[in-house]
Amino acid sequence: MTPIATDEPLPGAADRVEQLLASRGARLRALAGRLLGQDADDGLQEVYAAACRSLPSFRGEARLSTWFHRLAIRVLCAYRRRRDRRAGRELPDGDVEQRLSDRALRQRTSPLAELDQRERRARVLGAIAGMSPPLREVLLLRGENLTYDEIASTLELPLGTVKSRMAAATIGLAERLARTAEDAP
Repeated sequence: MTPIATDEPLPGAADRVEQLLASRGARLRALAGRLLGQDADDGLQEVYAAACRSLPSFRGEARLSTWFHRLAIRVLCAYRRRRDRRAGRELPDGDVEQRLSDRALRQRTSPLAELDQRERRARVLGAIAGMSPPLREVLLLRGENLTYDEIASTLELPLGTVKSRMAAATIGLAERLARTAEDAP
Protein backbone atom coordinates (compact mmCIF):
# COMPACT_ATOMS: atom_id res chain seq x y z
CA MET A 1 0.00 0.00 0.00
CA THR A 2 1.45 3.36 -1.02
CA PRO A 3 1.06 6.07 1.60
CA ILE A 4 -1.05 9.05 0.66
CA ALA A 5 0.57 12.42 1.33
CA THR A 6 -2.16 14.35 3.08
CA ASP A 7 -2.96 15.96 6.38
CA GLU A 8 -6.54 14.71 6.26
CA PRO A 9 -7.29 11.48 8.14
CA LEU A 10 -8.21 8.48 6.04
CA PRO A 11 -11.48 6.68 6.67
CA GLY A 12 -10.77 4.11 9.35
CA ALA A 13 -7.67 5.93 10.65
CA ALA A 14 -9.48 6.83 13.85
CA ASP A 15 -10.36 3.16 14.41
CA ARG A 16 -6.73 2.09 13.97
CA VAL A 17 -5.56 4.82 16.35
CA GLU A 18 -8.23 3.74 18.86
CA GLN A 19 -6.81 0.20 18.69
CA LEU A 20 -3.31 1.54 19.32
CA LEU A 21 -4.55 3.58 22.26
CA ALA A 22 -6.36 0.57 23.68
CA SER A 23 -3.22 -1.56 23.55
CA ARG A 24 -0.72 1.15 24.55
CA GLY A 25 -2.96 3.46 26.56
CA ALA A 26 -1.69 2.75 30.08
CA ARG A 27 1.97 3.16 29.11
CA LEU A 28 1.20 6.28 27.09
CA ARG A 29 -0.88 7.80 29.91
CA ALA A 30 1.98 7.17 32.37
CA LEU A 31 4.48 8.82 30.03
CA ALA A 32 2.15 11.78 29.46
CA GLY A 33 1.74 12.14 33.21
CA ARG A 34 5.50 12.19 33.74
CA LEU A 35 6.11 14.70 30.96
CA LEU A 36 3.07 16.97 31.40
CA GLY A 37 1.72 16.48 34.91
CA GLN A 38 -1.83 17.81 35.17
CA ASP A 39 -1.94 18.59 31.43
CA ALA A 40 -1.56 14.91 30.48
CA ASP A 41 -5.13 14.56 29.15
CA ASP A 42 -4.73 17.57 26.86
CA GLY A 43 -1.46 16.18 25.56
CA LEU A 44 -3.08 12.78 24.92
CA GLN A 45 -5.80 14.48 22.87
CA GLU A 46 -3.11 16.05 20.73
CA VAL A 47 -1.45 12.65 20.32
CA TYR A 48 -4.76 11.17 19.14
CA ALA A 49 -5.33 13.98 16.63
CA ALA A 50 -1.75 13.83 15.34
CA ALA A 51 -1.93 10.05 14.95
CA CYS A 52 -5.17 10.32 12.95
CA ARG A 53 -3.60 12.95 10.69
CA SER A 54 -0.27 11.15 10.31
CA LEU A 55 -1.44 7.55 9.90
CA PRO A 56 -1.83 7.89 6.10
CA SER A 57 1.87 8.71 5.81
CA PHE A 58 2.94 5.62 7.79
CA ARG A 59 5.46 3.90 5.51
CA GLY A 60 5.69 0.58 7.31
CA GLU A 61 9.46 0.81 7.84
CA ALA A 62 8.90 0.12 11.54
CA ARG A 63 6.16 -1.58 13.50
CA LEU A 64 3.02 0.51 13.79
CA SER A 65 3.31 0.46 17.59
CA THR A 66 6.90 1.79 17.41
CA TRP A 67 5.85 4.52 15.00
CA PHE A 68 2.96 5.46 17.30
CA HIS A 69 5.15 5.55 20.43
CA ARG A 70 7.70 7.85 18.78
CA LEU A 71 4.93 10.08 17.42
CA ALA A 72 3.39 10.27 20.88
CA ILE A 73 6.69 11.25 22.51
CA ARG A 74 7.31 13.96 19.88
CA VAL A 75 3.79 15.36 20.27
CA LEU A 76 3.91 15.32 24.09
CA CYS A 77 7.32 17.02 24.19
CA ALA A 78 6.20 19.64 21.67
CA TYR A 79 3.04 20.22 23.70
CA ARG A 80 5.09 20.77 26.86
CA ARG A 81 7.40 23.24 25.11
CA ARG A 82 4.43 25.20 23.69
CA ARG A 83 2.70 25.22 27.06
CA ASP A 84 5.82 26.52 28.79
CA ARG A 85 6.42 29.18 26.13
CA ARG A 86 2.81 30.37 26.42
CA ALA A 87 3.21 30.65 30.15
CA GLY A 88 6.38 32.67 29.60
CA ARG A 89 8.42 30.30 31.66
CA GLU A 90 10.12 26.98 31.79
CA LEU A 91 9.71 26.28 35.47
CA PRO A 92 9.78 22.78 36.96
CA ASP A 93 6.48 21.21 37.94
CA GLY A 94 5.73 20.51 41.56
CA ASP A 95 4.01 17.20 40.87
CA VAL A 96 7.05 15.17 39.80
CA GLU A 97 6.16 12.37 42.23
CA GLN A 98 3.16 11.30 40.16
CA ARG A 99 5.51 11.00 37.19
CA LEU A 100 7.47 8.12 38.68
CA SER A 101 6.79 4.76 37.12
CA ASP A 102 4.73 2.17 38.99
CA ARG A 103 7.82 -0.04 39.21
CA ALA A 104 9.74 2.70 40.99
CA LEU A 105 6.90 3.16 43.47
CA ARG A 106 6.18 -0.55 44.10
CA GLN A 107 9.07 -1.72 46.30
CA ARG A 108 8.02 -2.39 49.92
CA THR A 109 10.45 -2.58 52.83
CA SER A 110 10.57 -1.92 56.58
CA PRO A 111 9.13 1.38 57.93
CA LEU A 112 12.59 2.83 58.63
CA ALA A 113 13.84 1.80 55.22
CA GLU A 114 10.67 3.26 53.66
CA LEU A 115 11.24 6.54 55.49
CA ASP A 116 14.83 6.66 54.27
CA GLN A 117 13.68 5.76 50.77
CA ARG A 118 10.98 8.48 50.85
CA GLU A 119 13.53 11.07 51.94
CA ARG A 120 15.91 10.00 49.17
CA ARG A 121 13.08 9.99 46.65
CA ALA A 122 12.03 13.49 47.71
CA ARG A 123 15.62 14.68 47.21
CA VAL A 124 15.83 13.04 43.77
CA LEU A 125 12.43 14.38 42.73
CA GLY A 126 13.37 17.85 43.89
CA ALA A 127 16.63 17.64 41.97
CA ILE A 128 14.87 16.43 38.80
CA ALA A 129 12.15 19.07 39.15
CA GLY A 130 14.81 21.77 39.33
CA MET A 131 16.44 20.73 36.07
CA SER A 132 15.84 22.61 32.85
CA PRO A 133 13.18 21.01 30.62
CA PRO A 134 15.63 19.94 27.86
CA LEU A 135 17.79 18.06 30.37
CA ARG A 136 14.81 16.64 32.24
CA GLU A 137 13.25 15.54 28.93
CA VAL A 138 16.32 13.54 27.86
CA LEU A 139 16.59 12.00 31.33
CA LEU A 140 12.91 10.97 31.36
CA LEU A 141 13.09 9.45 27.87
CA ARG A 142 16.18 7.48 28.85
CA GLY A 143 14.18 6.32 31.85
CA GLU A 144 11.63 4.99 29.35
CA ASN A 145 14.43 2.70 28.10
CA LEU A 146 14.90 4.54 24.82
CA THR A 147 18.39 4.34 23.34
CA TYR A 148 20.31 7.51 22.61
CA ASP A 149 19.57 7.02 18.90
CA GLU A 150 15.85 6.68 19.63
CA ILE A 151 15.90 9.79 21.81
CA ALA A 152 17.70 11.74 19.08
CA SER A 153 15.18 10.59 16.50
CA THR A 154 12.22 11.29 18.77
CA LEU A 155 13.34 14.80 19.73
CA GLU A 156 14.75 15.48 16.26
CA LEU A 157 18.14 16.35 17.71
CA PRO A 158 21.65 15.34 16.66
CA LEU A 159 22.98 12.33 18.56
CA GLY A 160 25.82 14.43 19.98
CA THR A 161 23.31 16.89 21.46
CA VAL A 162 21.44 14.06 23.15
CA LYS A 163 24.67 12.67 24.59
CA SER A 164 25.83 16.06 25.84
CA ARG A 165 22.42 16.77 27.40
CA MET A 166 22.44 13.36 29.08
CA ALA A 167 25.93 14.02 30.44
CA ALA A 168 24.89 17.46 31.67
CA ALA A 169 21.72 16.02 33.21
CA THR A 170 23.66 13.30 35.00
CA ILE A 171 26.26 15.73 36.33
CA GLY A 172 23.58 18.25 37.29
CA LEU A 173 21.55 15.61 39.08
CA ALA A 174 24.61 14.40 41.01
CA GLU A 175 25.53 17.98 41.99
CA ARG A 176 21.99 18.78 43.12
CA LEU A 177 21.83 15.58 45.14
CA ALA A 178 25.20 16.33 46.75
CA ARG A 179 23.95 19.81 47.76
CA THR A 180 20.73 18.41 49.25
CA ALA A 181 22.74 15.75 51.15
CA GLU A 182 24.90 18.50 52.66
CA ASP A 183 21.79 20.46 53.69
CA ALA A 184 20.14 17.40 55.28
CA PRO A 185 20.21 17.27 59.12
